[in-house]
Amino acid sequence: MKVLKDLNKMIVNSEEVNNKTSGENDDVREKIKNLIKKKNYNLRDLSRNIKKNDAYLQQYLYRGTPKVLPEEYRYLLAELLDVNVNELIPNWLKNLSSQEEFFILRNIENKVDNLNQISFSKKLLLGLNFFDVKNLYYFQTHLSDCKITTIVDISIKRFVKPDIYLLNDKKNYFLATIEFSKLSHSKLSVKPYFNDFSPFQINANLLNISGKILWQCSKIFSK
Repeated sequence: MKVLKDLNKMIVNSEEVNNKTSGENDDVREKIKNLIKKKNYNLRDLSRNIKKNDAYLQQYLYRGTPKVLPEEYRYLLAELLDVNVNELIPNWLKNLSSQEEFFILRNIENKVDNLNQISFSKKLLLGLNFFDVKNLYYFQTHLSDCKITTIVDISIKRFVKPDIYLLNDKKNYFLATIEFSKLSHSKLSVKPYFNDFSPFQINANLLNISGKILWQCSKIFSK
């Protein structure tokens, strides 16, 4: 399973970044400076709130390091400053984003609100072992401090190897690590991700597996 720490992380070639107009990067910095001044925020506290060291934003805004604010911190900063994240993205990076190919995944819980489907970059499929993209759905778990998004292959409804699976208990979906039981070769050991469900042992043919997790990422919320 492919595990990433942040949602839709774009890999930008450093040479390509250097060839772009530095003025666009400076414009974003000036916009962030004005927002911080307007809201009377403290750079040190903001740096801590995006999970970086005290001097991180000071160095980014006034020394140009890093040249481009990484996506995960850009999203966190946009939330803290209460602005649309697109306002903190230089135009050249927006152009690169628009060139990416995307595919649409439906929510496995069949929700009817605006979260019924989301788009993923096709680059995220590279290296994933699956048969048909039509069998792929997404599932999200919301916690107090983070959101976990997973891509689920629903064509796999049985235990094939120790890994993370999506289980269904009376239409309540949850993630669990499944492996062979150390007590009996005919049983499986199921360890749910969260405390809503307790670990248990079960015969393999009795376990209700909704799909196997192919990819997983998380977004940490600021406090």
